Amino acid sequence: MKKSSKKSPTGIKGLDKMLMGGVVSGRNTLVSGPCGSGKSTFAAHFLHSGIKDHGEKGMYVTLEETKEKFYNDMAEFGMDLKAAEKKGDFVLVGGPIASLHGYMEKVNANVKNLIEEIEEVVKEKGVKRVVIDSINLLSMLSKDDDENRKTLAMIANSLSALGCTSLLISETKEGSMDLSRYGMEEFVVDGVIVLYLIREGSKFISGVTVRKMRGSNHDKEIRYYQITNKGIVVYPQESVFTNKMME
Repeated sequence: MKKSSKKSPTGIKGLDKMLMGGVVSGRNTLVSGPCGSGKSTFAAHFLHSGIKDHGEKGMYVTLEETKEKFYNDMAEFGMDLKAAEKKGDFVLVGGPIASLHGYMEKVNANVKNLIEEIEEVVKEKGVKRVVIDSINLLSMLSKDDDENRKTLAMIANSLSALGCTSLLISETKEGSMDLSRYGMEEFVVDGVIVLYLIREGSKFISGVTVRKMRGSNHDKEIRYYQITNKGIVVYPQESVFTNKMME
């Protein structure tokens, strides 16, 4: 009998039910969605749960958020990652960039510099969970699609080799049902979770689906979710297209 893959719960109970336990440990999962769909909150759940419930240190790599803004935003959902940092259980790498050109000058247009920094922190701190938010900006440093794919593969392979369970965040175009921004990211990773904002009249309905999870079975429906004062709540019995939405 084939041995089932070890799972790493995301901390979002309804989603973990869809995932039949969580994302596959030691692998990379793409989390994509349009602006405002809750990708960063999703990532924080994953990191916070790892620290609080499973004793796994986390790292958040960002090219957009300031440390204080991220901490303050997540504290609103009851996730005190600032306190986790003080205890040595969490580390934030990076910060906002004034322009892509400025970032390219900083790293000499070579993403290897950032990967080496990530590897160093993972080894030094004993990090087990990693979030990169977002891979869109890293992709913009590539000259063409081929180099872009190689860059993402380099990041994914490096994190897997270090034994990390990782989420790679990607922003998609609003109103689309695309899995990723460039249409190739989903082929590099082991799993794909997509957050949708689906227009229904004058409002948007939030839906989440697991499109791919190598080594694991999973729910294949688009399920309803909300962003509440406790963060993301997924309703694993509520199908976006067949059931009436909750008000």
